[in-house]
Amino acid sequence: MLKRVKSWSLAATIIILASLLINPSTNAEDSAQSFRQQNGLLPYDPPTWLLEGYFIAKERNPGYVFGTVQNFVQVLGHKTTWLIEDLELKRLEQALADGTTPEYSLFLETVSPERTEYWVFVVLPHESAREWFAARRAYHGRKAEGFYGKTQTMLKRAFGQGLKIKAEIRFFIEKGKISLESPEDIILNKYKFQPIFDLSTGRRLGSAANSN
Repeated sequence: MLKRVKSWSLAATIIILASLLINPSTNAEDSAQSFRQQNGLLPYDPPTWLLEGYFIAKERNPGYVFGTVQNFVQVLGHKTTWLIEDLELKRLEQALADGTTPEYSLFLETVSPERTEYWVFVVLPHESAREWFAARRAYHGRKAEGFYGKTQTMLKRAFGQGLKIKAEIRFFIEKGKISLESPEDIILNKYKFQPIFDLSTGRRLGSAANSN
């Protein structure tokens, strides 16, 4: 029951974040500081294991594994800041005090002279695809197999080759609006950040394949 409540808390947080973000200020030139205040966002230092870990960029049936998180931050350039929603921080601190490490959401803010963008990450503390799936089953119950069964199979291939997947990018926000395009497609097409693992074939890509 406790796991189910904690899983629900993350899902509820994601829904609340989405509802806040789809109703942005009408002023397109609002500052990053204004956006932070509107959404209760606070600066946050993510754990090293997250920054050194790999990530996916699509909730269901992702095509690739990217990484590392810190390499992705470097590719974005400009000024970047990690942020966490104030209520999410309280939930995280309580969970850590109880001796557990839950999934939780973070914002990666990137500020350039032209615009401010946000990548919404879900931090994944799991050590295996089985643990990742168990977290979804705790919330979705029997529906989890239909929703995430294929994704679990693909992630098992990556974990089996030593890739520690520690995050999922859930949303990309530009001009205060959540993009309808998946973060995975945006990363591939706009930022040209190359994946290191093909989840459909179970094979490493590029330099990652050569180093394996």
